[in-house]
Amino acid sequence: MTDVLVFAPHPDDETLGCGGSIAHHTAMGRTVRIVFLTSGEQGVPDIAPQQAGPVREREAEAAAGKLGVPAGSVHFLRLPDGGLLPGERTQFLIVLGVLRQARPEVVYIPHAADASHDHQQAHLLVWRALEKGASHSYPDAGPRHWVPTVLGYEVWSPVGTPAFCQSLQPAETEAKLAALACYSTQVKGEGDADYAGEGGVALARFRGAMTSGGYREAFAVLRLGALPWPPPPAHHPA
Repeated sequence: MTDVLVFAPHPDDETLGCGGSIAHHTAMGRTVRIVFLTSGEQGVPDIAPQQAGPVREREAEAAAGKLGVPAGSVHFLRLPDGGLLPGERTQFLIVLGVLRQARPEVVYIPHAADASHDHQQAHLLVWRALEKGASHSYPDAGPRHWVPTVLGYEVWSPVGTPAFCQSLQPAETEAKLAALACYSTQVKGEGDADYAGEGGVALARFRGAMTSGGYREAFAVLRLGALPWPPPPAHHPA
């Protein structure tokens, strides 16, 4: 059984969207698995997709390690980058099987309005599996499982009205930065998106600045059940 399951459309989305929260969970001793729907093989300029995919997978494993997730808990479904199809039966059954096998209490997915076609398709694909997780249908996909809590993370566009924010401790922000630094293929030239560094924590800094200070990751609450763990104990000055 897994405490937390993170679905990412491409390598780096997990770190950008909820890397600090992943580091928080692992620091608390919770079991986290990361599932990459695609290997982001279309996302490396001047490198053929069949060569880029393995490179990005290695980057993803290194980044996960910085967040406290071992390589054995990082999974690559290798669905086509740019070709996620929520209505396609084979893709749906693959994701449903992963979900039922992992049996998580909390799932993270991109929020529905994230400004990337692949992210929106990833949201719909995983949500379809979440909706059927506890159904008697599809018995070949494994034992039924209902996920009580589902959170939508932000990457390319903010959640309009976040219903939950995770405050990040300095070590968790540093882990997020260290994980982003593993994605060297995503360091682009002048005039291109630049998020494999300080740019990748800018939104978390903004979320903190607008609320309690420091860094925070914001989420859409798509489903909320009782969390399976107590909050960390409060620290009071002596």
